Amino acid sequence: MQSSKFWTRLRKHKQYLYISMLLIAAFFIGNSLITPKITSVTEDLIQDLIQGNLKAKENIVAYEFNQLNNSFKNSQKILQNSENNSFKFLKEKLLFTADLATEDQSIHHSFVSIIPSNNIEEIYFFNKKDSLYRRDIKTFMKEISFVKDEVLIDTIITSNRKVINRKVYAKKLPNNTTVYTGYDVDLIAFWSYFSEAYKGGGGYTVVANKEGICMLHPDTKHIGKKITTYFSTITLEQILKSSLKVNGYYVPDKVNSLKDKATSEFLGLEVLRYFDTIKIGNTPLIVIVNFPLDIHLKETTKNVQRYFSWISFLAFAIFTLLLLASRMQLKKEYVENLKVVEEKEHLKNSNEKYQKENAILQLNQLKKKINPHFLFNSLNSLHVLIDLNPDLSQQFVLKLADVYRYLLNNREGNLISVKKEITFLEQYVFLQEIRFNKSLNVTIVNNCDDTILIKKIPFLSLETLVENAIKHNEITKKNPLVIEISINKDSIIVKNNFTPRKNKSKDSHHIGLNYLGNTYQYYQISTFKTAVIGGEFVCVLPYIT
Repeated sequence: MQSSKFWTRLRKHKQYLYISMLLIAAFFIGNSLITPKITSVTEDLIQDLIQGNLKAKENIVAYEFNQLNNSFKNSQKILQNSENNSFKFLKEKLLFTADLATEDQSIHHSFVSIIPSNNIEEIYFFNKKDSLYRRDIKTFMKEISFVKDEVLIDTIITSNRKVINRKVYAKKLPNNTTVYTGYDVDLIAFWSYFSEAYKGGGGYTVVANKEGICMLHPDTKHIGKKITTYFSTITLEQILKSSLKVNGYYVPDKVNSLKDKATSEFLGLEVLRYFDTIKIGNTPLIVIVNFPLDIHLKETTKNVQRYFSWISFLAFAIFTLLLLASRMQLKKEYVENLKVVEEKEHLKNSNEKYQKENAILQLNQLKKKINPHFLFNSLNSLHVLIDLNPDLSQQFVLKLADVYRYLLNNREGNLISVKKEITFLEQYVFLQEIRFNKSLNVTIVNNCDDTILIKKIPFLSLETLVENAIKHNEITKKNPLVIEISINKDSIIVKNNFTPRKNKSKDSHHIGLNYLGNTYQYYQISTFKTAVIGGEFVCVLPYIT
């Protein structure tokens, strides 16, 4: 016997062993299949992040270079609209714009030169007025040759360890006056501002003009020089042709920007270079954003793979431990759950028993309350009626006997059919109408067929509501109490005009309404309601099935 049990347990353990080995094999197979997919998804996500970073850097470059170009653009507009303005106004506007341009820390000096038809030159300098710079500007202006009536120059000049982006706009006015306006952007000073304002962010940005001369680079030795190594694989012509002119701006012709892999001289690492074109005024600039592959792609992918492997092994270990512990916990959890279910059932039964006992107790209290008050009032009415109408007094006695027979009859539970309750109510109302004469008017309307009369409602529910209306309202001949009882498909609705007594009885504890509420709560019916609406007290008595 012991031997057979041992072999049975051994076979079960072998089954668990085979299942565990199968799960381990499935884990490693799944891991080998999922890892390449995760790597691919990670690379796609990184590419998306790089694209977002690329656009952010392009927007920054476009914003900053447009800021440098604002004063130049304003001067150009002033001259192009000069026909509608006086010469004095034109001069003042140009001088103000040139002076305002030097507020930018990257613009070191600006100038305005006006040469009328009499060749008496007027030249104004802002921020820098030394003779060398004056001669430099005069020489530069003499070299300008007009093809039409205006010339726009945007060039890069390297001298005395400085790299200058000189912007000049010249225009011949209708009165043969020639106006020159422009300023010099110190690209080294601009680099200092840019590198301080936009630190980090992943990768670095290089900006070149359409000739391939560097205007912005993290290594200042490249600024002002041609960066031919950047355009060895992808040429300047390809980059400029890859963009279309739309509404004065350059936008990519294709969805994906031009990109190339190269070794960065600045970082000494392999980088992924993205080439794009932006337009500043009428001048296209080439933006080159460099992202280190090892940092942004390879290292991130390896980290994700490593983290996934650790998470997978950890999940497998936890799964194995849970598999081993689950059998030990199963019996314990079953016993505990069984206890909880039993306790809930016990509490539910106890609650139902309490509600039922409470409803019956309140019903008994209601009966005790009805008997003395009602009997006393009925006997007073009978005493008066015997002398006035002997025949009616006999009928009154019979109705009173039927009412007390109904009240004192023992029954199981606290539900009664609608038919019996209506019959009792008619007898009760007959007695009360004799007492109050024409000051009480009770009508019963059946809006359904007679099959509705077999439905169940709480015992004495209708009598309770009628008595409640009589007890709590002022009843006079001028203001009679009108009670309407409507028998509907789903419920009985009882309404009466609401004229509450001014001096309410202190011993009124709403026993009747509490009895009805507890009865419906016991049967888990939530549609029982009482409310005062539009000068009427309304009660909804749902049927109980």
